[in-house]
Amino acid sequence: MNRKINITITALFLVFLFGFGIAFWIIPDTDFSPEENRALQTFPSVNAENWLDGKVSSQLITYYSDQFPLRNGFVGLHALSELGWGRGESNGVLVGEGGQLAVRRFDAYLNRSERLEDTDHYSSAHVDRGLASLVSLHKTLQSKGIPLCVLLAPRTVDVTAGDFNYPSAISDGLDATIENAMQAGGVNSVELMATFRGLHEAGEYVYYRTDHHWTTKGAYTAYTAVMESWGMGDQVLPTDDFTVREIPDFFGTTHSRAGLFFIPPDTLEIWEAPDDNRYTVYEVSGETTKTVIESGFISEKYLSEKDKYGAFLDGTHRMLFIVDKEAAARGETRPRLLLARDSFANSMVPFLARHFDICMVNLTGGMTNLTELCETYDCQRVLVVCNRENLIASDCFTQIQ
Repeated sequence: MNRKINITITALFLVFLFGFGIAFWIIPDTDFSPEENRALQTFPSVNAENWLDGKVSSQLITYYSDQFPLRNGFVGLHALSELGWGRGESNGVLVGEGGQLAVRRFDAYLNRSERLEDTDHYSSAHVDRGLASLVSLHKTLQSKGIPLCVLLAPRTVDVTAGDFNYPSAISDGLDATIENAMQAGGVNSVELMATFRGLHEAGEYVYYRTDHHWTTKGAYTAYTAVMESWGMGDQVLPTDDFTVREIPDFFGTTHSRAGLFFIPPDTLEIWEAPDDNRYTVYEVSGETTKTVIESGFISEKYLSEKDKYGAFLDGTHRMLFIVDKEAAARGETRPRLLLARDSFANSMVPFLARHFDICMVNLTGGMTNLTELCETYDCQRVLVVCNRENLIASDCFTQIQ
């Protein structure tokens, strides 16, 4: 009996081993994973240069990992096993009440050659350098009579801290550091941590469960706070001006990282107004100008893809302009806003565009000389909107001038 059991186990092992080996070479490679929302490593090209410097070896390891048969299923099993051990997280993503997800671990920037990998801490010195750059920008723009407003959006883990068995001390410390530096430097800084936490705890849908962005309601809350900080609160558009279009089955970037495919999807919200079609979004690249969205702010093609948040302003572009084409046709001149941002600002722009023509630059993509951009494009105001993770995990803020 024992001999038969041993033979059976050996046979199953060999079938498993050779079966996956054969399947690996039969199944075509996939260059993109919609579940993880990232490019996958395909078979590396081999030449003398990358063979000698070791690139082929590392790329092959990544290739076998990325193209392994039934990879998504094994990723899900691994995620479930982490939860089964009572860790309350998967792949650095916290799992909380109601299926709320929040990234806990990231790579903290120390300096140009060093990073603290896979951590929930950050470099205070690096954060201080980034905040000092914002203070310096404020002083430069102030001397030119140009007001600056800074909105460093809290991370999901900051806002939804109460949903997890995880201390909020790091989030609270970062919030205090930002607020103190901005107040000491005289910067008009919109602080929304307490507001968003209160709304979330009251059951308001201000941050997505499966994605790292705020919802459109969260973006509207931020827009209202910015307008009030400029003394323009009486011009804020009421929510009744908009109709909410709900797009179901939205699985965001945090869901992809966690690998917990049993977590239910979000609903992407698009707030639409009858006059949306009067606005045009176009891209500027060197001497080339290209229309990105002829009418409105939404690129419909994204709504049938996994990255549904990319529907706002057609995803990430280095430089975009948003104009009121009807006002331009009448010869009206509207004030121009320089918006230095990451993707958090995309869902906020449809509200701001009712008041300003917008020159929108990708701060995380190297567009950091805001003083020069402001002068080049004749902007009367500057608004910086970025998620706090970019203050921690990149050097874009230290490069601002």
